[in-house]
Amino acid sequence: TDDAAVRACLQDYMSGDGNRMEKAFHTSATMKYIDVKTGEFKDVPIAEFIARVKANTTKQERKIEIVSVNIEGTAAAGKIRIETDKTVLYDYMNMLKINNEWKIVSKIFSRIDK
Repeated sequence: TDDAAVRACLQDYMSGDGNRMEKAFHTSATMKYIDVKTGEFKDVPIAEFIARVKANTTKQERKIEIVSVNIEGTAAAGKIRIETDKTVLYDYMNMLKINNEWKIVSKIFSRIDK
């Protein structure tokens, strides 16, 4: 089903494994956010984000869950909550069904320091 396929794509992202994460995103995807320290708007190509994940050898202890999934036709949105000992993040993933495969085309997030 589309619900299972969307959730599987989100699970690839949530894995924290750079190769699985790369599979979840469309190659032209972007990540946009407001830097919590400076208030500055950031617009990062997804390839840059994935490279950072692959280069990070220290895995942080975290609790991660899918909060919600909404699907309408070939578009979907997923909300993910990530909690560490220092922060809570909410990821909002916009997804499209491209060539019969769900891909994340954009990620925005909010970070709250504890």
